[in-house]
Amino acid sequence: MIRLNALGMDTQHSADFCIDRPEGSGDRLLIIFKTDALLTLNGSEQPVRPDSAVIFDRGEPQFYRPSGGRYINHFLHFDTDDESELEGVSFGRLLTPDTIAEAETLMRMLSREQLSRSEKRERYISRLIEMLLLKLSEPPVDRREERMIHHSAVLNELRAQMYSSPAQFGSVASLAERVNLSPSHFQQLYRMQFGISCYEDLLTARIRTAQYYLSSTSLTVGEIARLCGYANTACFLHRFKDRTGMTPSGYRRSGARRVDENST
Repeated sequence: MIRLNALGMDTQHSADFCIDRPEGSGDRLLIIFKTDALLTLNGSEQPVRPDSAVIFDRGEPQFYRPSGGRYINHFLHFDTDDESELEGVSFGRLLTPDTIAEAETLMRMLSREQLSRSEKRERYISRLIEMLLLKLSEPPVDRREERMIHHSAVLNELRAQMYSSPAQFGSVASLAERVNLSPSHFQQLYRMQFGISCYEDLLTARIRTAQYYLSSTSLTVGEIARLCGYANTACFLHRFKDRTGMTPSGYRRSGARRVDENST
């Protein structure tokens, strides 16, 4: 099991504070910096921003100090005799994870667990430390990839709405506005995701909706035109024939014949 040797949160020091341990602290050490600091790794000193972290391995030199005024950090001294428990932990490098808030929650849980009278207290502590170290060792999320995933989900939802109710969308600009993107960026993302321009897809959604109403309802052509987003029936007639090669009335008659043929 991973043993907890010492833990501190929001420990404050003056500007002349300095840790200089050439042979380490005798165990492993996690530091989460809460103020600007200077950290030496592999013989090179580098600036450290708040919410960065470092995990020192046993025997690894530890040198860090404030870079300006007062200094604040969290720390965790720990160790284990089973090295497999530390598989995946990133030792000896500056970490800038996206999981600092989660890490601080785990440290608060560890702080409380130290006072626990549970028979499983040591097991709980070991699991919490392991989770803490792995969380901090995760590489930061690629923000560009994260935005692309977000945009992908938003575009999928928008397209589903467009095909179920095309009359809601009068133009490409209105679609772009729905997802808070500029029209040019929106059209670029849309084509990348669906392999078709947004304008062409909107026309397809309107014609498919018209085909559904023509073949399954007795609504007038003018009513169907409005349900598909056309305020001008003549424009609808032109678009429909251009896309299908038939007038709406001709398509309706053709659909009726197909229904009669299938019922015989």
